[in-house]
Order: sequence, then structure tokens, then C-alpha cells
Amino acid sequence: MNNTNNTNFLKSLAFQVIPLQIFLFVFWFKNGFIDKVCGVLLGIITPETAYHGDTWQGWKEYIVGTWDKSAVGHTFISPTFDFMFPILIVLQCVPFILILRSVFAGEFMQEKQRPWLLRAGIASLFVTACMAFTQTITGASDGQYLWQFIGFSMVAIMYIRNENGK
Repeated sequence: MNNTNNTNFLKSLAFQVIPLQIFLFVFWFKNGFIDKVCGVLLGIITPETAYHGDTWQGWKEYIVGTWDKSAVGHTFISPTFDFMFPILIVLQCVPFILILRSVFAGEFMQEKQRPWLLRAGIASLFVTACMAFTQTITGASDGQYLWQFIGFSMVAIMYIRNENGK
């Protein structure tokens, strides 16, 4: 009897969307929460032991240093760092929060609509597009992987919409 229940449970899982949930969660959890939130907080709480690259000042040196290689970036984008970086941190945390909501809603099961997963895909596309804009306009090398991730996010959205039957 127990073996039958396990088999039925496995058959009810939507293996076609679980890898997408895992990838989006891990990518944004690492790049948003771990790198930005934890890094900045550790830099505030224990500045002497925190990894400098993940602190506020470390991110500022890296990002503004990249933007400053371009006259456009230096003039128009670099001065906005202290205002825009907290917004970026929040935006980078949204996709993994939406994935958590997707998991709690059971969207990893067959025959379920996946509105939270779709929202996570859209949030991922939006955040990546914002980042790609600044990196592309300043000629930064990060722009290349961001354009690839925009493509991934677009395919993910189409895939989720297809899975939802829309």
C-alpha cells in the first residue's frame, strides 16, 4: 500500500517545471539574497570579517568602477548608485520570493496552474532587463551573460504559459 502511494505521488509531480523552479530560485537566491542582502548586512554588522567584495562599499567599487569606464555611465548612472542599489537588491529578491510562493501553492504538481511561477519568470525578466540596460549602456562585460539570461527568462515565460495552457 505504501509503495502505491509513493508511485501515485511521483506521478502527480510536474517534473517539467520543477527544474525551472529550482534554477530560478537558486539563481536569484544566490545573486539577490546571499550576495546582496547577506553581504551588505555582514559588512554592516562585522565589517572587519566580512568579505569586502559583497559589502556595500565592495559592490559600489565594482559596479561604479564598471560604469565609470563609459562617459555615459560615469555622467548619468554612477551618481545614482546609492539610490538605485537598494532598489536593485529588492528587485533581485522578488523572483526567489515568488518561487517560494509557487512552491507553497503546490505549483510543482501536475494539473496545477502556475501563476506564481509565471510571475517569478516575469520578475526575473524585468530585473535582468534593468541590469542589462545599465551594463549595456556602459559597455560592461556583465552585459553578455545578462542578455543570455534575458533569453532564458523569455523562454521560461513562454514555457510556463504553455504549461498553463494559455
